[in-house]
Amino acid sequence: MTDFRSDNSCPPSPELLDALAPVLRQGHSPYAADEITKRVEGRFCEVFDRDLRFFPLFSGTAANALALTQLAPRFAEVICHRDSHINLDECGAVEFQSGARLLPIGARDGRISPDDLPPLHDSQDPHRMRPAVLSLSQCTELGTAYRAADIRALTGPARAAGLGVHMDGTRFANALATTGSTPADLSWRAGVDILCLGATKSGAPGAEAVLIFNPDQAAGFDRLMKRAGHLASRLWFLSAQIEAWLENDLWLRLAAHSNAMASQLAGLMRTAGHSPLYPVEANMLFFAASAGQSEALNQAGFAHYLIARSDGQTAIRLVTSHATTGADIERLAAVLPGILGQSDKVSQTAAAI
Repeated sequence: MTDFRSDNSCPPSPELLDALAPVLRQGHSPYAADEITKRVEGRFCEVFDRDLRFFPLFSGTAANALALTQLAPRFAEVICHRDSHINLDECGAVEFQSGARLLPIGARDGRISPDDLPPLHDSQDPHRMRPAVLSLSQCTELGTAYRAADIRALTGPARAAGLGVHMDGTRFANALATTGSTPADLSWRAGVDILCLGATKSGAPGAEAVLIFNPDQAAGFDRLMKRAGHLASRLWFLSAQIEAWLENDLWLRLAAHSNAMASQLAGLMRTAGHSPLYPVEANMLFFAASAGQSEALNQAGFAHYLIARSDGQTAIRLVTSHATTGADIERLAAVLPGILGQSDKVSQTAAAI
């Protein structure tokens, strides 16, 4: 079975593991008070071209929930896309940690547009929550990417109304690879206050980074981590992963490869007469398909997810990774058009065999 379910499913980058091995033979100070974490924070300051605070965390869910807790005051609404991970896939973690309420909006290709934004000013009505944070996903859950101008068009009115801005950057490296922008231009220069930068989906065994671009806004974040059970003793193990991930631009090379594999598959599928449902701007592709066609693809040896779309239809989601090879893509492209070309009746019959 060749696994296209997620970039969580592939093994870590061998290059990263080789760099990590010597670090694991030594002890380091606990609770992020170690030299590795300090070095990584300095490296992030260079990469993003400003002073910032770095906090290592085990999971993207924890990173998002705690970052939004840091930004959200009492009675807060967090504006997010309806397909966002914090809305659909994190089991209410933001509400649990912060006491805020999510306000999901938007319907197009995973991105929020300025026209989608609700009223941003506090109504002063004690019966209503108050808009307090705008959350953006980069890349989006549909594999699309915000350009710097897109982000500024959203953060401008949000910041003018006094909102904080959070970015779920679990595939931020993929967005850098596809847009050619600098890390600064896609984050704090575009109005982002806190970036949750994902390394796990891009080659690390399991490590996430919370980057708070204004150090004054970072006060108490370590206490949030402790109260939530995420101020672990060996946080240096996470920082060591991120240090190796950043070294020699490995993070960007891994993301560029996964994007290239998705682009290769998209090109082969278009040639076969099957265009992806959404622009392929990262490492995810979606094709309209029934449950029967999905099962036929599984039987052909390609693991994937079947996704329910907002229009009530279903689609197969295919995700490439740093470990995907050109041969993997060619094998998939050899069988996928035939499966998608089957009628629903034929595919259901195949699924029953």
